[in-house]
Amino acid sequence: MNLLSEQEICLSRRRFVLGLAMGGALTAFGLPVTAAQNSLRAKKFQLNIGSQAVNFTGTPRLATTVNGSLPAPILRWREGEEVRLKVTNRLAETSSIHWHGIILPNAMDGVPGMTFDGIKPGESFTYRFKVQQSGTYWYHSHSGFQEQTGLHGAIVIEPKTPEPFVYDRDYVVLLSDWTDENPHAVYAKLKKASHYYNFNERTVGDLWQDIREKGIFQAWNERKMWNHMRMSDTDISDVTGYSYTYLMNGNTPADGWKGLFKRGDKVQNLIQQELKEKVA
Repeated sequence: MNLLSEQEICLSRRRFVLGLAMGGALTAFGLPVTAAQNSLRAKKFQLNIGSQAVNFTGTPRLATTVNGSLPAPILRWREGEEVRLKVTNRLAETSSIHWHGIILPNAMDGVPGMTFDGIKPGESFTYRFKVQQSGTYWYHSHSGFQEQTGLHGAIVIEPKTPEPFVYDRDYVVLLSDWTDENPHAVYAKLKKASHYYNFNERTVGDLWQDIREKGIFQAWNERKMWNHMRMSDTDISDVTGYSYTYLMNGNTPADGWKGLFKRGDKVQNLIQQELKEKVA
């Protein structure tokens, strides 16, 4: 993460070239994808779910976006207010938005098959509830693999009582991952072999080292335990960097995300990590 003064900010040559290359393609899909900090502050919101062309790795792909943005716009609410969010689905499949961690009526939770039927193609659904908390949260699709293809964004809720500190600017840092593979294919591979993306498998040499350090019985019991669970002790992450590119506010590591500030500004960072349950 880079925080740069307005005098220092510049556009990388790589991002500029990619932008020129994608310009014509984006026109065909509507609004261009943005990776800026798009914030919406209101009581009534219009959110449009659609498909947009993206290119994070040099390979053109389609992403699922909200209002043409990946990640989706930051929604800013205030504790105690009632918010109304009209969500229109412009995809060719059912979609939805789930408000992660938000206290609200069950019918407004946004989980198809449990709290409502989902939002059919070309239709809209209006979420309406009173904001009963404050802090930083996130929202995402609960339909298919749309979250994996980009439908996720941050929520910042201002408290009723002013915070006991001041700042000139605040930035939300949303961490997520992206794969050029079809998420359905990724899921199918993991169902067949949970360690499919793990290339650091144990070897006979590792076994002999365990026997020397722990003795044959402890080494054997540890192997037995992992085999019984049908897991590998080197399988730290289900999907690795072999398939994933890791994004910060929609920017790749090569491009980096940059936040502006002026000399003397106090900057607050609000970090929101997508899929934090998996990390935990």
